[in-house]
Amino acid sequence: MARDLYMSAPRQYLGVMVSSTFADLREHRAALMSAIQGQHLHAVAMESDSARPLTVIQSSLEKVQDAAAYIAIIGRRYGSVPECAENPGGLSLTHLEFREAARLGRPILVFIMGADHLLTEDGFEFDADKRAKLEAFREEAKFAGRPTHQVYKEFNDLASFATAATQSIAELRQVLDVAEPVPVAESDIPAAPALYSRPRYLGSHDFVGREAQLATLSDWARPDGQHAVALFEAIGGSGKSILTWEWTTRHAPGVRGDWAGRFWYSFYESGAVMSDFCRHALAYMTGKPLTAFQDRNQHQLTELLVHRLEADPWLLVLDGLERVLVAYHRLDAAQVPDEKAGGSDEIATRDPCAAIRPEDDELLRRLAGASPSRILVTSRLVPRVFVNQASQPVPGVLHERLPGLRPADAEALLRSCGVTGDSTAMRSFLQRHCDCHPLVTGIVAGLVNDYLPARGDFDRWSACQPLDIGDLDLVQTRNHILQAAVNAVEGESRELLSVLALLAEAVDYATLEALNGARDVTRSVLDLERRGLLQYDRQAARYDLHPVVRAVVASGLDPRDRQEFGDRLVDHFGSRAHTRFEGATSMDELKDVLVLIRTLLQLERIREAARVYSADLDRVMRHRFEAVPERLALLRPLFGVNWSSPRPELVEPYRFANSAGDALQKQGDPEQALTAFETALRLALREGVVGSVLVNLVNVSVILDDLNQFAASWRIKSLGIEFSRHLGADADYTYIVTMTASRWLHIAGRVDESERRWRDLPPSRGGSYAARLRCEAAFHQAEFHFDRGVLTEEKLRQVEADGRRHQVRWVTRGVLRLRGMWFSAQEDWRLAVPPLAESVRMARETGIYDPEGEACLALAQFHLGQLEAPVDHAEWLAAGREPDHLPLARLWLALGDTARAEEHALAAHRRAWADGEPYVRRFDLERAKKLLVELGTEIPVLPPYDPASDPEFGWEADVRAFIERRREQNGGSATRSG
Repeated sequence: MARDLYMSAPRQYLGVMVSSTFADLREHRAALMSAIQGQHLHAVAMESDSARPLTVIQSSLEKVQDAAAYIAIIGRRYGSVPECAENPGGLSLTHLEFREAARLGRPILVFIMGADHLLTEDGFEFDADKRAKLEAFREEAKFAGRPTHQVYKEFNDLASFATAATQSIAELRQVLDVAEPVPVAESDIPAAPALYSRPRYLGSHDFVGREAQLATLSDWARPDGQHAVALFEAIGGSGKSILTWEWTTRHAPGVRGDWAGRFWYSFYESGAVMSDFCRHALAYMTGKPLTAFQDRNQHQLTELLVHRLEADPWLLVLDGLERVLVAYHRLDAAQVPDEKAGGSDEIATRDPCAAIRPEDDELLRRLAGASPSRILVTSRLVPRVFVNQASQPVPGVLHERLPGLRPADAEALLRSCGVTGDSTAMRSFLQRHCDCHPLVTGIVAGLVNDYLPARGDFDRWSACQPLDIGDLDLVQTRNHILQAAVNAVEGESRELLSVLALLAEAVDYATLEALNGARDVTRSVLDLERRGLLQYDRQAARYDLHPVVRAVVASGLDPRDRQEFGDRLVDHFGSRAHTRFEGATSMDELKDVLVLIRTLLQLERIREAARVYSADLDRVMRHRFEAVPERLALLRPLFGVNWSSPRPELVEPYRFANSAGDALQKQGDPEQALTAFETALRLALREGVVGSVLVNLVNVSVILDDLNQFAASWRIKSLGIEFSRHLGADADYTYIVTMTASRWLHIAGRVDESERRWRDLPPSRGGSYAARLRCEAAFHQAEFHFDRGVLTEEKLRQVEADGRRHQVRWVTRGVLRLRGMWFSAQEDWRLAVPPLAESVRMARETGIYDPEGEACLALAQFHLGQLEAPVDHAEWLAAGREPDHLPLARLWLALGDTARAEEHALAAHRRAWADGEPYVRRFDLERAKKLLVELGTEIPVLPPYDPASDPEFGWEADVRAFIERRREQNGGSATRSG
């Protein structure tokens, strides 16, 4: 397999290469690997090697290159000597591995067998030439003299070896722990045109076949090609990465000799985002240090990158681009099944194929026209900007769907795993039953190799295999084969596989050990890897199941096993999950508690899950991180068929209904949010919780604003004011109801009344909750100032500072949007775009529906000439759920389409009219009228408010009855205010 020249840095995981002869040192190797695992390091050894058709020297040296340290055991045998051109000196594999470790400067531990060690006959070296090389090797290993950490020890029995190994590896662990992490230093970026990969690609097997796709890529890359972008789309496990790596490293240099350089970038790495890609690409292309691009924003990076791409023919590879799309922007991105990605988002209003960051969409659009360069993309989904409204590729994009392997290639892959048999039978089986999918082909190899009557004999296995496939379709057949592979796993390996299937994410070796109790996990891990069921990510040092494997295993667990294995997860993650959530600075710090809650929900332990999902956790996820999809994923199992039916196991169910309503509102689903808030209101009324009744009255009224039921909204707000006045709610609750009433009055244009209410805001209590309320009130006041034309930059800076200080993310995001709208109103588009883009990014990445921000950003970008395919973008905005019609109308007007501008201006006028005078959105109405006049369109005459069209909700009478009962209790002495 082709390797990058720049491999002095080890893999970013604590792997330790174990190097020795094998048959004579089995017990010593086992003791050494046990000591390695005891220090939570990973043994890189031939025992864990998967079948890979590399040369034996390539395979051995790759292990050394990928490891963080090297350990050699040198006995009295020299070992096998590969006879090939790669080994002109006739050295043994162990000798070659040692020299590679010394060349790379790895920490080295050498254990040399002493003269007093007892040996069996197979422990001696009888070949005179090899004995001479062995003695030279022993001396070389003693005195290598590397500046890095090196240990040399002799041993004369297994016990002394085990003791020395344990002590030395404990010291090695300390060395590896204190070593500086290996960042990408400037010297690690080679000078173009040499290949630069971040990181280099390492597959689980060598490249096989794909001649047709290689030819397609070579044709695409030629100077006379018509497409700047080639996109290979396929489900996980199809071999997209290994195909493009093979072509980039081995074929691209021969296609054309004028490449300015080749850059490979993987989005599967932690922290990989488009801005990081741009900075590394530009550092490589210009020869400048990374720091030269550190302070550039994405728009500036895009301009610099496109300029370079249009000047010279560069080859850029973006591997795993789906990770920047909405569908994969989630904690368990690596586990999203292909059949669930791309159809619809958990957040129904987001386009799953759009980039999280709008500026990333802009860059992708620009790449499609970046000739003479070539940009090769792999993805499990097609980015929306690469296709038009008819789902056809836009000009400049070549779209290829990667099929399964050709039957001959699938056969070669099967044989590379040690399987033998009739060629025709192999090809027919793989083509008919799994479409030659690489993942399933590997699983079949595991089944054949574990067929005890004739290990590795495909013909005998296929004649006797119990797979009753019949007329199943392709997906059913795939799952059937996987289930057979799972059924063949027994004992501790089956237990470990079952435990991992209940997890939604990859885990490290220490977690595997903890989940396996006091038992050694090594044998089970190696067994599952050999069967193709367990995958190891060497860069992240994490073990994981393919999503399809996970689904098959989890669905086959019986209730007793599900409970037993689930208990292990609960015990483990429960011991790690902290409860001081206020100190969390990222969602990653909440990962253990989220895994714990998900596991409890899977086990139907609803009350325990609800207890862990405390008010403190919800508050941090709600305000600090706006974690909408994560909150809804945890809350949904706490309800029955809909949001109006909380599970009976819940204590204080109104709290969870309230939280669900808030998240549903932010995701842009006001109807469902209203259902949840009404449920919370009824439950709070039933339990007599005054504070919760009042808060949910306010929440219902706000949702009615979203639904444009403007008169009903005021009626419910008035009911809340009455409730607060008569029942003596505490200061914070009174503050909430007064603030929302003042805001409604302002929107309705009743500015004087709004100001009076604002002056009547009661002093709130101290503490973080009150601070958040004051922060929210300040933001609404800034909105008032904008509507009245008196907003100042000083006010915006003050509110933004408050939002960041009190960690109220929606306020920070809202101020950014408001600042962009303020600059847009002044037609200062240059200053409007950055805050709008950041606001939209913040909304998208957390699943929040923000049509106003999206439309305002598009309008500002168009005026700066930054909006690619503006008509298509306007159509996309218009097709969205509840579009913001006013900025959209101005966008169509700027595009020169007055008919579409008039359509949206009229729609804006209708929404601003709401329920009719006096229940109108006064400022929005005036803005809509102004635009209609500008268009020369007659302003419609709409009917005034009709009370008959606005009946009361059934629960309004219940609230009034509740007020009367409490008043009769002489001041509400029995009131609960929770």
